[in-house]
Amino acid sequence: MDMKVLYQRRSAEFLKEIRPYLHYALQSVVMSAVAAFLLFSIAYRLFLGWVTPAFPWELLCATVMLFPLAGGKIRSYLQDADIIFLLPHERGMNIYLQAAMRKALIIQTAIVIAVWLLIWPLYAKMTAAGGLQFIVILLVLVLFKWALMFGKWTELQLQEPSIRRWFVLLRWLLAALSAYAMFAWKLPYGILLLAVGSILYLGLLRLPRKYIVHWLLLIDWEKRHRASVYRFLNWFIDVPQVQGKARNTRIPKGWLRIIPFRQSSSYLYMYTLIWLRSELLGITFRLTVLGIVILASLRSDWASVISYIAFGLFGALQLSDLKRYYRVHIWHRIYPLPDGLLKRSISTVRLLIHLAMLLLMAIPLGWTLSTPVWAAVLFLLSAAASWLFHRYK
Repeated sequence: MDMKVLYQRRSAEFLKEIRPYLHYALQSVVMSAVAAFLLFSIAYRLFLGWVTPAFPWELLCATVMLFPLAGGKIRSYLQDADIIFLLPHERGMNIYLQAAMRKALIIQTAIVIAVWLLIWPLYAKMTAAGGLQFIVILLVLVLFKWALMFGKWTELQLQEPSIRRWFVLLRWLLAALSAYAMFAWKLPYGILLLAVGSILYLGLLRLPRKYIVHWLLLIDWEKRHRASVYRFLNWFIDVPQVQGKARNTRIPKGWLRIIPFRQSSSYLYMYTLIWLRSELLGITFRLTVLGIVILASLRSDWASVISYIAFGLFGALQLSDLKRYYRVHIWHRIYPLPDGLLKRSISTVRLLIHLAMLLLMAIPLGWTLSTPVWAAVLFLLSAAASWLFHRYK
């Protein structure tokens, strides 16, 4: 069995599988992406004209570069049946997995290069760096990314889940510290710290026990990767493969008594429970906490305002997915409820959750802005925009 051909065939089959949905997604997103790019270009140009060395640009650059360095997916395209049919070929799976690693390295390297090109104008202005520094730092970042990708792949083969979690934390900490040192320190010292950290990290990866192929974990991660792709495509067109996952969040039932027990509140109660028991609760919570932490750490008015708007927009886009739950369920045609109540109720639930998120993020915004009253003004404007979005989207 030619393992390289098998990997290429599975990659092509997945692309063929999502192509019909990808076509609709591209139709929906192209104009918005062009408009967002133009607005970002204008905002970035204004930011470059305004920013001074007193601004914590090192932290900003390190934060932007952190996720391309430490993140990234390695698609294996493994399936449940492979435990039976490919297990006899386990010793020969190196060719298959090397093909997966090469594809991931190419994609992730391109992302690192793109992000570095984005950061370079700011870095060049703050440090008066030239073309040689651009090439040197780019090569260092690419090599560092390869080391972290090798580390991530090794993590997936570790036998002990607790050790794997520690190595995941170590990878993110190493990426954060190295990225900050690269921008905050003088060039030779930043590269030296990055090199020493990478060598120690790669050395530590040799210590834990590993599987030849961690079948169950790789298959589980592949399912998560596929689900994330379909959830993204589901923003633009209904995808049958997307299924909500109910979870027992242990929310006291008394908390829902604020919703009146009457016919007009039926869908309010139902979709509040759906939000509490789906992955949207975790997504909303993480976005809100991350937004609060970032807003509390910023000391620039413009950066705070842009961050507040960005996190508010991300929250609105995530909550818009709530309307897809049970959208075509047969019980909606059986319930003795008025027409239009479903749409109004979903919009209300989304709006209230989003307003709570905006209010919580406005609290640290009021501390960081030089004029706290602008935080209230921005919250009211965002609330109005949120009402329009959830009312008509």
